[in-house]
Amino acid sequence: MFFYSSCYALIIRKKLTSCSVIINPIKESIFHKLDLFNPDMVLYGTGWQNHFEYHFLDYARKNNLPSVVFLDNWTNFRERFGYPDVAWQKNFPDFIATHDKVSKNLAISLGLKNVITIKNYSLINLLDRYKKIDIKENDTLLFLSEPTAKVAKKTYGNPMYWGFDESSMFKTILKQKKKLTCKDILVRLHPADDATVYRSVNKNIKLSSSTLLEDIAQAKVVIGVDSSALYLAFLLGKKVIAFMPSSNRNFCVPLPKSNQTRNLENFDFNSIEINQNKNSVSGIDFALFVKNTLG
Repeated sequence: MFFYSSCYALIIRKKLTSCSVIINPIKESIFHKLDLFNPDMVLYGTGWQNHFEYHFLDYARKNNLPSVVFLDNWTNFRERFGYPDVAWQKNFPDFIATHDKVSKNLAISLGLKNVITIKNYSLINLLDRYKKIDIKENDTLLFLSEPTAKVAKKTYGNPMYWGFDESSMFKTILKQKKKLTCKDILVRLHPADDATVYRSVNKNIKLSSSTLLEDIAQAKVVIGVDSSALYLAFLLGKKVIAFMPSSNRNFCVPLPKSNQTRNLENFDFNSIEINQNKNSVSGIDFALFVKNTLG
């Protein structure tokens, strides 16, 4: 049995050499691997295509080990633990690690337990690396794609659950490209997304083959739905728009309200707030947290 994940899709697309340990997503196989590793703590992330991370949680509980799950964005917190299943809260580990004040408060408000905030070291690293990129901004609108219909169908059984899909959203963005003062559009695909739906709207669209930081550097405006990269672009001082074409879904990325819209046609482009503080990172030190947790 094989589960196709966003990470795997990214590895294939980038033609990376695999250095990973192959794990059969069967509980007994995972337990065997972990026995060989003999961990003192179990740390894991969450997935959409499958939830075999629950086996790691089961292992931690069986062996009385501290368990921590990391939430690296602001979206679909409950669904990552199995919601809307009635017993979704049984999938909580000992600690749920968020990465800033907004994600911590959101997690608590949604009923998640033992929420902590760990420094987002990946974000810190990206902000530092961006300083070394020498690419000039041009008239490019960077669109951060999201497999909206795929996620809605898997989670709720209806690809139009939120009232829009990738195709309808992309068509609206293309119509408003000039209003956003951009000549060209560049599509950066989400790892779990593919170009088919966007090419069906416009067969001549340009797909990104560069790094995220390089794409952001050349962009005059960055637009998307709920991608965490929107927040990164905002921290880096770019004009950023979160476009949610339906009231059936809430905005999650912590952007100013002036940068959020449900109606792109009537959006006031001049109202966009541009971030001036490019070092906005909070949270406790991870090494200190581990030391205190393990005693």
